[in-house]
Amino acid sequence: MIGSAFLSATVQILVEKLASKEFLDYFKKTKFDDSLLEQLGKSLLTIQPVLDVAEEKEINTPSVKQWLDGLKDALYDAEDLLNHISYDSLRCQMENTQVASKTKQVWNFFFSPSTNNYEEINSQMKKMCLNLKHFAENKDIISLQTKSVGVSRRTPSTPMFNEFVMVGRKDDKDKVMNMLLSQSNTSQNNMGVVAIVGMGGVGKTTLAQLAYNDEKVEHHFDLKEWACVSEDFDVFRVTKALLESVTSKTWNDSNLDILRVELKKNLRDKKFFIVLDDLWNSSYSDWDELASPLIYGKNGSRMIITTRHKEVADVACTFPIFSLDPLSHEDGWFLLSKHAFGSGDFSETQRRKLEPIGRKIARKCGGLPIAAKSLGGLLRSKVDTEEWIEVLNNDIWNLQNDNIFPALRLSYQYLSSQLKRCFSYCSIFPKDYPLDRKQLVLLWMAEGFLDHSQDRKTMEEVGDEFFAELLSRSLIQQLHDDYGKQIFVMHDLVNDLATAVSGRSCYRHEFGAKSYENVRHLSYNKETYDVFKKFKTFDKFKRLRSFLAIEFRWAEYNLSRNVVNYLLPTFGRLCVLSLSKYINITTLPVKVGNLVQLRYLDLSHTEITSLPDTICNLYHLQTLILSECSKLTELPEHVGKLINLRHLYLDWTSIIEMPKQISELENLQTLNVFVVGKKNIGSTVGEIGKFPNLRGELFIKNLQNVIDFMEASDTNLKSKEHIEELAPQWGKKTDDTLNERNVLDMLQPSANLKILSIDLAATFSQGLANS
Repeated sequence: MIGSAFLSATVQILVEKLASKEFLDYFKKTKFDDSLLEQLGKSLLTIQPVLDVAEEKEINTPSVKQWLDGLKDALYDAEDLLNHISYDSLRCQMENTQVASKTKQVWNFFFSPSTNNYEEINSQMKKMCLNLKHFAENKDIISLQTKSVGVSRRTPSTPMFNEFVMVGRKDDKDKVMNMLLSQSNTSQNNMGVVAIVGMGGVGKTTLAQLAYNDEKVEHHFDLKEWACVSEDFDVFRVTKALLESVTSKTWNDSNLDILRVELKKNLRDKKFFIVLDDLWNSSYSDWDELASPLIYGKNGSRMIITTRHKEVADVACTFPIFSLDPLSHEDGWFLLSKHAFGSGDFSETQRRKLEPIGRKIARKCGGLPIAAKSLGGLLRSKVDTEEWIEVLNNDIWNLQNDNIFPALRLSYQYLSSQLKRCFSYCSIFPKDYPLDRKQLVLLWMAEGFLDHSQDRKTMEEVGDEFFAELLSRSLIQQLHDDYGKQIFVMHDLVNDLATAVSGRSCYRHEFGAKSYENVRHLSYNKETYDVFKKFKTFDKFKRLRSFLAIEFRWAEYNLSRNVVNYLLPTFGRLCVLSLSKYINITTLPVKVGNLVQLRYLDLSHTEITSLPDTICNLYHLQTLILSECSKLTELPEHVGKLINLRHLYLDWTSIIEMPKQISELENLQTLNVFVVGKKNIGSTVGEIGKFPNLRGELFIKNLQNVIDFMEASDTNLKSKEHIEELAPQWGKKTDDTLNERNVLDMLQPSANLKILSIDLAATFSQGLANS
C-alpha cells in the first residue's frame, strides 16, 4: 500500500507476531494467560483501519495528534514486550537444546521461565491490553472512520540521477564566479567574502557546489576547503575543521588560540578558497574570531558563505550580497518533469496529458528546487491523470504557517508505512551528516523495520531498495566529495521533516528534549573526552532502543567507564549500540549479556582485548562489528549461540584462530576474515563451506595451516556467487610448494568475483612465487 500510515507497519508486525506458531506454542507450554493474546490482537485489528485517516487529520486536529502520539508510545511498548517474550522463548529453546544434548532430558521438563518472570509478563500484558483497548474505544470519540486505500502502481526506482544538473542557475553561477575570480581587492585584507542569501531549499548549497567544483576555480586557487556550519555554530569546531582539512591530519588540541595560530601558518601566502555552508550566526565578535587567521592568505583569497539570513551576510561579506531567487515557473516545471518522467515509463501521449496538471503542481512548489525534485520523485510512481490531480488538490497545500514545506510533507505522506519508519529514523543523524548506506540498512534491520517475509528477499535487499526509493524521491541526495566518492546526505529541510514526523521518539542530544521517558532512538556528538556528566540525564531514557555515537571527523575519543559499566547495562530494550572509536574501551562489563534485545553492536576502532562470554547470550544479535580492534586476539568459545548473527566484521584484528563453534553461524552473510587454525586446534578452512550465504569480501588468513589440500575443496567457494573480493594469505613461507599450489586451486571462486588479491612475495615460498 502506497501512502499507508506510519503506524500501520508496526500494527501489522504485532498482529502477525501474535498469530505466529512460535508465540502460540510458547504460551501453551508456559503459564502465560493466552486469552491476553486474543484481547491484544482484537484491539490492534480495531485500531488498524483508522490509522490512515488519523495521520491525515493530525496536522490540523490537535485531538487526533494527541491520540496518535499516545498510541505510538503504546504500540512501541507492546512491541518491546513481545520482543521480550520472543527472546524468552528463544532462550528456553537454546538452553533446552544444550541440556538435551548432554542429558537427553525431555524438552517440556526444562521449558519454563521463572515464576517471577511469567507473573511479571502477565501483569504487563494485562496493562497493555487495557491501554490499547482505551485507544480503540477513543477512536470513535474523535470521529475516526475507516478509509479505503488504493494501491498505486509503482515504477521501479533507481538511485542513478545526476545531482549536478544545473537548472536555471547559469547566470547565477556566472555572477558568483566573476566575484571569485575577480582581481579587485574588495576589503582591507586579502580575503574577499561572497555571501549567497536565500530561503531554505532555494539552492544555495547547490550553487556553492557548482562554483566549488568548477575547473577554473581548481586552477585559480592553491587550495580549497569546505565546512558545514549549520545552526550549532561554534568557532572552535569550525576552526578545527578547517585546520584538519588544510593539514589533512587530526588535531586534538583544545586551545582555540593554538588552532588559530596553526591555521594562520598553513594559510599564509596561499591563495585559498573556503566555503562555509549554512551559516546562521550573526554575531560580529564570533565572525571576527573565526576570520582572524584567514586574513593572512595571499591576495585574491576568497570565501563563500551561504545563509538564510541577510543580517548574517551583512556581518561577513565584502562583495555585494548575492540574493538567490527561486526558480522561474518554467524552470520549476522543467526540474519537476525531469524527475517525474525520468523513469522512461511514460508515453508521449501520457506526458502531454499530464503536463498541464504538472505545471500547476510545479507552480505550487514556489520555485524551490528541493520541493520540485521531491514531488517529481513522488509523481514518477503515478501514471494516471487522476493520481496527479489528487496530488494537486491535496489538503496539505492549504496548511497555514507550516514550518515544513507542504511539498515535502506530500512526499512523505505518499511513502509506504515501512518507508515512513525508515525515513523518520534518519532524524537521529545531524544536519549535513554523510549517511553510510550499508550502515543505515543494518540499523533499519536491527530496529525491525524491514519486513521480507512476502518478497523472498533478504532484509538487506529490502533495506537497500528502501534506500534507493528515498534516493529516487530526493528525500536523500547523492553527491560527490572532492575525490569523486559518492556521499549521501539529507537536505536541511528534509531533515527538519524527518525530525517533525519522528516526534518525541527520536532525539539528538545537541538539542533539548521535552520528554525523556518516551525517547526510543538517541544519538549524540562525540567529544575528545566524553565525561559522565554529559550523560547525567540519560538514566531517564528507560525505553531506549538506539544509542548511537556520532562523529563528523576522524579522531581519537574517550568515554567515561561509568557510562559503559553502569549506565548502558540499564537499557534493557536496547537494539542498537555503537561505541566505535572510543580508544579507552578495553573490556565490556559482564552485564552486557543483559542487553538481550541487542541486534547491532559496533565496537570498531576500540582497544578491546576480549569479549565477555555473556555476549553469547545475545541470541537476537544480527551485526557485530569488530573492525580494527587491533588488540582483540580471540572470539568467545560459545559464539555458535549467536544463531541470528548475519554480519561479523573482523578485519584488522589480531585474532589467532576461529573458535570451533564458528561453523554453527549458518546465517552469516558477512565474514570478512576467516583465520585457519592449526590441526586439531580451532576451525579448519573447510568450515567456510558451511556459510552458504557469504557475500562481499573474504580474507582467508594462515593458509599455511592447511595440511591436507582437500580440506580447501570443502570451502566450495565456486558456489558462493555473492563474494566479490577474495584475499587468500599464507601467514608465513612453507617448504611445500605443491601443497600451496593445490590449496590455491581448491579455492577457486565463482565467476562473479571482482577482486582477487594474492601477495606472492609475502606469502608464498620462493618456488611457487617463481612459478
